[in-house]
Amino acid sequence: MIITFPKGLVGFPSAQRFGLVEWGGDDSPFRLLQSVDDPGLAFVVVPPDVFFTDYEPHLVIGEQDVVLVIVTVPDRVQDATANLLGPLVVNMATLVGEQAVLAPEDWPSRRRLVA
Repeated sequence: MIITFPKGLVGFPSAQRFGLVEWGGDDSPFRLLQSVDDPGLAFVVVPPDVFFTDYEPHLVIGEQDVVLVIVTVPDRVQDATANLLGPLVVNMATLVGEQAVLAPEDWPSRRRLVA
């Protein structure tokens, strides 16, 4: 499945086409968002409700939309963080997505997955 981000992603405006593939095994909630145009560019993503039941950003989403957050996985996996400030909203019917930029006073750009 190829998802198009017409506006690109924050910091990567020219990266507009990404494959979304499983990552981490059959039972893993994580996915890899792999750039089609730049093989060296990939992001680990996850639905935020898997780790953050309190995550309720003010986003206008349709019933075909899914929200994903980008995860940073450092050397120590237990220190992994999610970017709650810039969620990705993907319409699964059209396979078109956009990165939202929320208010920094409401949501952090780095929140640990595990307390």
